Amino acid sequence: MRLGRSDLLLLAGGLLLPNILALAASTVAGVPARTSAIALYAAIALLGGRMRGWILALLGLATVLFDVVEVVGRMFFLGFEATWRALDPDVLASLLATPAYAAGAVTAASVTLAYLAFLVRAGPAMRRGSRAVFAAAAAALMIGDGLANGTTAYDFGALASLGHPFESASLASGFDALPDQAHPPRRVLMVVVESLGLLRDPAQRAILAAPFEAPDLRRLYTVATGTTAFFGATASGEMRELCGTYRTYDEAFLRDAPACLPERFTARDYRTVSLHGFHAGFYHRARWYPQAGFQRSLFAEALEPRFPHPCGGPFPGACDTDVAQAVAAEMAAPGPAFVYWLTLSSHVPVAPGTGTPRQHCGTPESRFSDREVCAMVEVWQDVFEAVARLTVAHPGTEILLVGDHAPPLWRRSARDAFAPGRVPWIHLSPIPVAATGLAAAKP
Repeated sequence: MRLGRSDLLLLAGGLLLPNILALAASTVAGVPARTSAIALYAAIALLGGRMRGWILALLGLATVLFDVVEVVGRMFFLGFEATWRALDPDVLASLLATPAYAAGAVTAASVTLAYLAFLVRAGPAMRRGSRAVFAAAAAALMIGDGLANGTTAYDFGALASLGHPFESASLASGFDALPDQAHPPRRVLMVVVESLGLLRDPAQRAILAAPFEAPDLRRLYTVATGTTAFFGATASGEMRELCGTYRTYDEAFLRDAPACLPERFTARDYRTVSLHGFHAGFYHRARWYPQAGFQRSLFAEALEPRFPHPCGGPFPGACDTDVAQAVAAEMAAPGPAFVYWLTLSSHVPVAPGTGTPRQHCGTPESRFSDREVCAMVEVWQDVFEAVARLTVAHPGTEILLVGDHAPPLWRRSARDAFAPGRVPWIHLSPIPVAATGLAAAKP
């Protein structure tokens, strides 16, 4: 069958132009399936010549915005509404200051302008295109998109938790029960590690866990490990571990008034403090952290003057290696304390050299084939080693490390290095005799 000019214009305006970036990304990286967006673009093309060009362009622009927010939301486990709420001006400025995201934004804006201009100019001609040919092509594109991008690796947004029984590292490890003990440990530390997914390769997991195999630590602590389900992005991971719920912070504190760990420790006369290297307004933490029971929170506003050389990336802030020093200072302060550390430096995209170079990233000697996964591992190793030092410096401390969510990596090969839907946890529980003996031996 020979296609005429109108047929080609209809195919170009309804399928090729609005989907060209996603098609390109699917070949070199990966994007979630976009069935709804493809159908909407096709429907708009069929309206060509039936309404004014500027109305068609507005519909096209609205669909582009829906498409972008939907893709980004699923990539980062946020969901549509949460993506809108997360993109505040400060975050957008940080993202656009990152070369990879800036280049993507410029490319997307250029393609969008070309698409909208095409709708305005070619709309009447598109109306004369073959509906049968267009319908067949649209169906083929949607089926192909589903086959190529229909992986479940993206399907762990907050809404996906509906119908799933609740689980968390806090519950599985017994950490959640600490405030209810007759004599809870005087120092308690929770570390939620940014983008710490469950590596599929046991040998790679062992590289991360190596600091907790040190003889000095093993004399003081038992080490338990496991995995838990995650749904949603970082704030959802925080609510899961701190407050025992899959609900968002807005829903939870509005409807449920959950009994969160910091609040429960406060009731036991503990000092409760949180530390995070990014600014207080992101995810509205300045508002809901006090609701969760934190008496004091140290964000970038308080940490950056102490550590004037922040780490870069899409969310620039105090480096994890620096914040670890602030965590150590909080642990050393007198009196019983619950300290919470949300790390930052491993947020994607992670630039090589962000962590301490030790894995030969990007070279044949590296045990991690993907350069960005390798860079993330180096950052995680910095965090794990800092925590291991804390265990020896403060024996008797109960410690839980857990990932918030799997890393939202664009490349399929990088994303496939992690088990979908699961994050690891490590529970360091003090051995009473060893901890007591060491404490007594101190002058």
